Amino acid sequence: MDYAPELSKAHLDQEDRDLEYEKKVQLQPHIVYLANSSNVKVGVTRKTRIPTRWIDQGAHEAIEIVEVPNRYLAGITEVALKEHVSDKTNWRKMLTNDIEDQDLVAWRNKLKSYIPEEAKPYFIENNTETNLEFPVLQFPKKVNSLSLDKTPAYQGILKGIKGQYLIFEDNTVFNIRGSEGYYIGLTIN
Repeated sequence: MDYAPELSKAHLDQEDRDLEYEKKVQLQPHIVYLANSSNVKVGVTRKTRIPTRWIDQGAHEAIEIVEVPNRYLAGITEVALKEHVSDKTNWRKMLTNDIEDQDLVAWRNKLKSYIPEEAKPYFIENNTETNLEFPVLQFPKKVNSLSLDKTPAYQGILKGIKGQYLIFEDNTVFNIRGSEGYYIGLTIN
């Protein structure tokens, strides 16, 4: 699905493009969560994508807020909560490890009153935050993003992986997900 979850209509039995596919994707449990990658942010993913989604985002801590039966309820919950907490990650801050631990249980409880009425029965009351660690030996001091369009050949010493980024010794970072569709040759010495 490439559009906002709050626009989902499969739960109403209404087709956007392909109702059978939409039902398969949209009519399954979804999680609205808080993750801390560079700051506390709200996000949505299918339940089957937890904790993969958090790892993808480079979150060092995360917690589920609601588990709803469809994408629509997750979407309207996220929209309501992003009035009070960010829905974006500062990827540069995340990669330099300029992060601060947060009490995500307190954040979850603080945001509870902003959850739409339709989604309130799905609030997860008694869970704890998940802490994640990434294999990083050295974080960059200043991030230099590698673009394959501008630099088709690169050589460096890998110092870590955080989220969807490879981190190299010379402060270069490579966004693997942002380079989908490219063919890459890799030589390891």
